[in-house]
Amino acid sequence: MEIAELNGIDLPSQIAAETRRLINRGALAPGLQLRQADLAERFGISRVPVREALKLLAAEGIIEHDANRGFFVAQLSSDEARQLYRMRHLLEAELLATVVWPTPAHLKLLEAMVDELHSLLAAGARDAWIERHRALHDAIFDLSGNKILKREVLRLMRLTDRYRSLATDITVQGTHLDARIEEQLIKALATQNRQLLLDTYDKGRAIVLGGLMSVLQARGV
Repeated sequence: MEIAELNGIDLPSQIAAETRRLINRGALAPGLQLRQADLAERFGISRVPVREALKLLAAEGIIEHDANRGFFVAQLSSDEARQLYRMRHLLEAELLATVVWPTPAHLKLLEAMVDELHSLLAAGARDAWIERHRALHDAIFDLSGNKILKREVLRLMRLTDRYRSLATDITVQGTHLDARIEEQLIKALATQNRQLLLDTYDKGRAIVLGGLMSVLQARGV
């Protein structure tokens, strides 16, 4: 897989994004050493931008850096997941409490995104589902004028993506689908029902976090 510099996007950032995706998909397992030479060969580039990319990911906390041993994919931790999701819950609830009600055209767009999520579930397209699920919530959060809070939420979402990929198993098994969380969120927006919006969000978060904790406990982390 070769990576070429895109307009306005520097090479280390591209490598960091692609490496993050590999980690989120489980292609680069927790605890795995990330050798610069291996990544450089994988992406068809030199080691210099790879090292810069690894530094970016280390700053995010997705990988760990030992001065003597190198870079490693960060281990999964139920304690870390619990704290990250708690921070997300607090900030995301604040965003939802401050959204402005969408226009009919915007509602149609959100409804189409929900339909797409169900199609992806039916097709078993886990990776695509994760990406589009984030896009849906991003579109909802964008209804709030608190852009600094939203920027922090997006940062936390990047940190929880590798946990979210585990929680997708819960979704595929039907628990989250049966709860119809996404449809209820859109209904709350359509009817301008703030309490339903917040209650539905809390319900969805509890389903995901509860299932995730079960998965992590089964893994002994």
